[in-house]
This record gives sequence, structure tokens and C-alpha cells, in this order.
Amino acid sequence: MSDSDIILNVHMDAAPGREQDLARELQALIAPTRNEPGCVAYELHRDPENPHKFMFYEKFKSQAALDEHVNAPYFKKFLDYR
Repeated sequence: MSDSDIILNVHMDAAPGREQDLARELQALIAPTRNEPGCVAYELHRDPENPHKFMFYEKFKSQAALDEHVNAPYFKKFLDYR
């Protein structure tokens, strides 16, 4: 790990009845994010005991790489998801 690495542990809860919708939207982020040059790790986890709970472990090479990620069109599309 370098001093500039940015590590995030992002937790999300799906609205009741929307678990599969959120799972699908989160899965759609994985491939394009992993292809970003600044992405080191991007792992989605789902709580087996609480299927409405999701967690991403994310690691980017720098703040600039994270900024690039959150400004990517597919991530902005996810933010518009409701």
C-alpha cells in the first residue's frame, strides 16, 4: 500500500423489496470500475444473513483516481438510481 492509496468501505441498505434491484445496479459498477487505471480493488459483498445489506471494499491509487471514478458516466448513472 502506498501513502497515496485511498481505501473506502462503503455500506448500503436496500429499501424493502428492492434488494434485487440494488444488487443488479451494484453489479453493473464492478467491471467498468475495475477497468479504471486508478482502481486497485473493487469488491462487492452481500450479508448472507441480511440480504438487504451490501458493502463495497474499494481501493484507488490516489484521490485523483477516486475523483475520476465518481465522475465516470456509469457511476453518475448509479447515483441517479432510485
